[in-house]
Amino acid sequence: MRPIRVLLALVTSVALTGCINSTTLVKLKTDGSGTIEQTTLVNVAAMKSMMPGMQQSGQAPNVVNRADLERTAARMGKGVRLLSAEPTKNDTGFEGVKAIFEFDDINQVQVSQDPNLSGGNSDARLSTEPTRDDPVKFKLTRTGSTSVLTINFTDRPGGGGDKPSQAGDMPDLTNPMMMGMIKTMFKGFKINIGLEVLGSIVKTNAEYVDGPRITLLDMDVEALLADEAKFKALQGKLGPDASLSEVKPYLKDIKGIRIDGPSITVEFR
Repeated sequence: MRPIRVLLALVTSVALTGCINSTTLVKLKTDGSGTIEQTTLVNVAAMKSMMPGMQQSGQAPNVVNRADLERTAARMGKGVRLLSAEPTKNDTGFEGVKAIFEFDDINQVQVSQDPNLSGGNSDARLSTEPTRDDPVKFKLTRTGSTSVLTINFTDRPGGGGDKPSQAGDMPDLTNPMMMGMIKTMFKGFKINIGLEVLGSIVKTNAEYVDGPRITLLDMDVEALLADEAKFKALQGKLGPDASLSEVKPYLKDIKGIRIDGPSITVEFR
């Protein structure tokens, strides 16, 4: 599920569980080569409660499965290869894997917006493989002494191929018990996708720039839910088929979410 669909699902249903913490950073050189650093963590306690088979099989979310990661590399694009992988954890009880992939041509790369679990209830392996309808795609051209990168997000309806939500699926956010349940489900749910040029940015239309680094997407659902009034107002404005372009104007003053796009250009040297 693309993060924009995660957001829309948040305001239309409670059919998700927020046990994922995912960070993807593309580091790009002027010649179009670079690396992708990808860390995917899960809330171990929440995962065990949802996946009893995990306890029975002795699987752990921070087991490095190189075969899965090699498949992830192949799905990221031609020439993408796994460079390294290691178990990791944070100080909030999330555990997982940090993998670094390398590539020779950013034009062949696509990065998934969809961190997810795969393998069924008895397998805790992590997958961040791009799907056909959700990847962030890149196009690099050289113009004299600089390189120009275009980054494209899919600006299709947020519901994508998901079944549209019905009125009866809308959670009653005026119910304190319902809001408390949603906050518990999504505690620690974070998704971040960024780009760092290994050089200096000459100009860009990106909204969230810090030196050589650009934030393409940053979602902290726990922070998003902290302001209940704004979240309830957002629920009233968005439908299940809203596109990225339609959603962005409503997010300007809401903490916990930053989404750029659907098309970004970066000139750098």
